[in-house]
Amino acid sequence: MRFITRALPALLALALVGGPVTAGNLTQPSHSISGAIEISKAGGLGRIELHGDVAAVLQRDEGIVALVDVSNSSKPRVLGRYDDGATQSLDGDLAFSTDGRWLFYARQTVQFSRDGLHVIDVSDPKQPALHLYEPAGGALRVEHYDDGADEWVVVMDAIAGMIVYRFEPLTGALVPVHVSPLPALKVGGPASAGIVIQKDPITKTPLLYASTGETGVEIFDFSDPTSPVLLGSWSEVGLAEIEVLVKGKRRFVYAATEYWFDKTNKPYVYELDATNLENITRRRILSAGCKTDDSHRIQGMAIAGNDLYVANSTAGLPVFFGKNLLTFAPVQRGKQNPEAGYPGDFYVFDVEVADGHVFATDAANGYLTILQRGTRAPWDYNSDESPWHGPAHSRSLDC
Repeated sequence: MRFITRALPALLALALVGGPVTAGNLTQPSHSISGAIEISKAGGLGRIELHGDVAAVLQRDEGIVALVDVSNSSKPRVLGRYDDGATQSLDGDLAFSTDGRWLFYARQTVQFSRDGLHVIDVSDPKQPALHLYEPAGGALRVEHYDDGADEWVVVMDAIAGMIVYRFEPLTGALVPVHVSPLPALKVGGPASAGIVIQKDPITKTPLLYASTGETGVEIFDFSDPTSPVLLGSWSEVGLAEIEVLVKGKRRFVYAATEYWFDKTNKPYVYELDATNLENITRRRILSAGCKTDDSHRIQGMAIAGNDLYVANSTAGLPVFFGKNLLTFAPVQRGKQNPEAGYPGDFYVFDVEVADGHVFATDAANGYLTILQRGTRAPWDYNSDESPWHGPAHSRSLDC
């Protein structure tokens, strides 16, 4: 296994100096902060979900969801907040319905009566209101899927495992249709689960990708959500946040190492070749930091085109480009909020990319940063290599 090493200061410089950085026939995007907003003055932020010009942002330490107008990236503004008075919130996840009227909020708290799935009516984002509450034992991840005929909601729960609901968008009702106990008790803290559901271009069927902390990643045929069929799995390392990229006839899964069950796991992203679902193999490891304490943890990821954005706490916002190139996008720095669960002047928690902008939340200072995504010269995908054109070796920062 071969490591390519660069010093961290040099990488930080790539993000902070003006103008693109060129290597070979590629041009790295130069990112700049378009706007920022302090959503919480008490705690830190968690997951973010986008629907049109509205961003749902979780105030993770407070158990509050903020609805933010991001139509003007330079001047985002809070429209309203969902606050049901929950205390000692730990974590959670967000997903919108297809029409954007409903927001699904899966929450973990110390108050077990406040755990579970909340269906929030956000038709008026200035006055979000609870419509339905489904109790659950530490609901951690939630994903929404629309198959064209019905809408479905999947929750990863620490007690029950994977729960599938049919969602009725006209009434806001949830109908449980499937429970899989396989991931039960394997979904723990803020980084031990992930869900992706998408129509697969290769098989022409919907696939559900679930990471389950100790068990790695499992891939299901989701053609019949009432009875998902396990097609393949990979379990060499416990995995959490996942993203999927399909190019041509090749399928890649990008999964961050979890750290709730195994504190020795380094903040790596495993690139898995899942082209053959019955024989998923590790292709390489992308290292976005080397420390194994809570100052360097991967909480969120996003793929935009062929670029992989990694929310890696105090390491910042690494971005992997073609040919193993790596740079850091800047984030808003601020004074740590008093109730924030993480120390420091920034702790990047989640990242989403939409309409040429990058949205990053901060678990230390309560800021949402909006970046203008840089541009670069187009390049051709090589089907014989991974999307970053690199050989099957590891990529490291400064190990």
